[in-house]
Amino acid sequence: MESQRLNPLLIGLVTLIGISCSSWAQDAPVRSFEQIADDVYWAGNSTHHTVLLVTDEGIILSDPLNREFSTWLKRELDERFGVPVRYVLYSHHHWDHASGGAVFEDTAQFVGHENMLAHLALPSADTPLPAGADGQDRNGNGQIERAEASGAFQENFELYDFDGDGALSGAEVTRGALNDVRTPDITYADRLTVKLGGKRAEMVYTGVHSHTDDMSIVVFPEASVGFMVDFISIVRPPRYIRGDQPIETWFAAIRVVEAQGFEIAAGGHGTYASSSYVTLFREYLEELRDQVAAGIAAGRTVEELQESIYMEAYEDWISYAEFRASNIAGMYNMLTKEF
Repeated sequence: MESQRLNPLLIGLVTLIGISCSSWAQDAPVRSFEQIADDVYWAGNSTHHTVLLVTDEGIILSDPLNREFSTWLKRELDERFGVPVRYVLYSHHHWDHASGGAVFEDTAQFVGHENMLAHLALPSADTPLPAGADGQDRNGNGQIERAEASGAFQENFELYDFDGDGALSGAEVTRGALNDVRTPDITYADRLTVKLGGKRAEMVYTGVHSHTDDMSIVVFPEASVGFMVDFISIVRPPRYIRGDQPIETWFAAIRVVEAQGFEIAAGGHGTYASSSYVTLFREYLEELRDQVAAGIAAGRTVEELQESIYMEAYEDWISYAEFRASNIAGMYNMLTKEF
């Protein structure tokens, strides 16, 4: 495949690359707000983004991201448009995209895939600490106290601590950092149309795949914009390649998106561009799979593949150099894992 040059829809890409590279190294988030189509806007919190549709009767918003961002965004929307958020459409349950929606609950209804409810529920009380977390239980009592917590558990302790008792049980750790995710009021199974002010938002389920089993994309038909999160990035490789489903399920989910027929693809990560970049993202994964599979068949190690695989057609993508080695290792693990 020959590299496709960035098209005119990639307004401000150089700036976004700077944000993408620098924001991880600083505490203060870099926030952005720009129009990408008729009445459709793309708002960012450093490397995370959401979209929204403005109508005379109110706003349809996708992922709220987090409480601080949503508080900022609510002020922006009030000042710019003077109409409230009427719907919050979740892409999926993961905390870094779905947190903070309660900021809008005085005016909005919340919508997500039906599988989201099981993820937000607390598992049974006898759930043990999962592998990888149990090492932080230094006193061996089956919980992680605040003084024991490190890494993500320390940084997001309150988001894990469902009962607020100052210790993380196996059930709380297994559930995840979801305390600030507002439960959906409305759920759907395959496809749902949300109407407001004479305009529509379509939520489309992408199936059970390697990222999660409750993933929706949001399509605004009148503006021909599609919004997708995590399992597709726009003009950026995936940050991680991993999951508990075969790689083929990932490709199938991407093809669901390709079949929707919108013109502008807006990413929860990366940027926004022609929808052809959805296909390019799939082709990147397929080419990487083929090269890694050939290396595995030849008996090569992960380290050898990381030394030899360099996909020049994608070297101008956001964070390609940064993610290249981990993408190769992740694909190696996916292809050698038993499902």
